[in-house]
Amino acid sequence: MTRLLLVSQGDRRLWVAALVDEDLWTYVGNTGKFHRNEGVRDDYFMENEAEYRDIGIAEAKRLIADGVGLVDETRLADSLERWRSDNDAMDPEIVFASMVADLA
Repeated sequence: MTRLLLVSQGDRRLWVAALVDEDLWTYVGNTGKFHRNEGVRDDYFMENEAEYRDIGIAEAKRLIADGVGLVDETRLADSLERWRSDNDAMDPEIVFASMVADLA
């Protein structure tokens, strides 16, 4: 089952995330794709330092268009290099279609 989440800390919106089974994927604006994110997964299931709110597809698309998930190219250069070479990354439309299929 797929759920979409907005990941925030206080007023700061960090990620649009997709919970797919027990994996957490976050949308990275720099690549235009969802990538598996173990740090966010660990926080979601164990630490709960961030806030997680269920969102729908329309809100996820709006948040993505607003730049949620766009990261600093210099500060996160190593992460971006890994994300750009990630062969398992998922296009947003695949994530959204998966959510729709789960609702059917």
